Amino acid sequence: MNEFTEHSPENEKELFNLRHSSLRTTIERGFGILKSRFRSIDGKSFWSYETQVDVMLACCIIHNHIMRIDPYDFLMEEKCNIPHFEIKQRSHVN
Repeated sequence: MNEFTEHSPENEKELFNLRHSSLRTTIERGFGILKSRFRSIDGKSFWSYETQVDVMLACCIIHNHIMRIDPYDFLMEEKCNIPHFEIKQRSHVN
């Protein structure tokens, strides 16, 4: 994977911004997967903040459990643009 698109960062600030942007994209993709799988977290929440934290944690735990049981999950192929055969190869690495 090529970390730099058109040109390399010229200083520490540009490198930080590039890595920060990459991390943000990854985190947003993760939330997108969770929101696709668990429709109750997609949209405006009616729960208290503390309950929202607990619900998100529970969704992450359930998602990770599903991925251990069925690594060929359709969401990983659809949302992350990972072909089915590549998901299969990754699951056999562990």
